[in-house]
Amino acid sequence: MVRLYESTGRAGAGHLGPGFPVVRAEVTDLLERRLHESDLAFGLRPFQILTRSLRPK
Repeated sequence: MVRLYESTGRAGAGHLGPGFPVVRAEVTDLLERRLHESDLAFGLRPFQILTRSLRPK
């Protein structure tokens, strides 16, 4: 589980680079319920909290 927070008040984008192979990445809500599948790239709105679940190989 990876939780990201945009703290500067500006939108941004990024890419997760875990140190292990990932089979699947999913976006979840704050209670860690699956919302949809995604890749490792992400965009953040100002002050957004984004939670990703990474499934290792």
